[in-house]
Amino acid sequence: NVLKRHEPEMEMACACCGNPSACLLPKKALIRQEKLLKLLAARGVRRIYTACPNCTLQLKDLGLEVLPIWPVLAEYITKEDMTAVTGSYVWHDPCPTRKDTLQQEAVRRILDLRGCDWTEPQCSGDKTLCCGNRKMLHCTDPEKSSGLRKMRVAQFPEDRIVASSCEGCLSAFRGENRQTEHLLEMLFGKSKSRGWFNRFKNTWK
Repeated sequence: NVLKRHEPEMEMACACCGNPSACLLPKKALIRQEKLLKLLAARGVRRIYTACPNCTLQLKDLGLEVLPIWPVLAEYITKEDMTAVTGSYVWHDPCPTRKDTLQQEAVRRILDLRGCDWTEPQCSGDKTLCCGNRKMLHCTDPEKSSGLRKMRVAQFPEDRIVASSCEGCLSAFRGENRQTEHLLEMLFGKSKSRGWFNRFKNTWK
């Protein structure tokens, strides 16, 4: 509803961008890309707004106009849109946004507007560290992935909830027994459940 203040005809879909396939099964990824492009063309899609930083990069590689939602939310969201928030947070910049200062600045404006207690770890912004899941590393090299994850988690104060705009990162940190919260949950309330069925219900057939 907030995003529709900017783009009234916007709809929502959770069809996979193809990033996991691109990392693990390149040949099948090409088939997925072709199917996705046909689907978007049939729907008359002109622009795509992404909440996931990996989706942002993957879809841009297909030659589409792709815009992260965070600068739009930073401009249009109001305090009345947000749920109550408690707790103290440490913010993690996903590594796909390392060179994207527009996204980095937008999420910080949102956090300030949120009015919550938040801080940043030693390595943030263009120096942020990987959670260990980049390019499906947790599947292709679990040992290296674990090392990166532990290195990153060591920078987070133990008494703070880890917040980010990437569910993949947050999933990795939960594997290290850290409490996490997605930025959308910070704004609009925690998800009642986590799982692929949530995505399935909102995926274009």
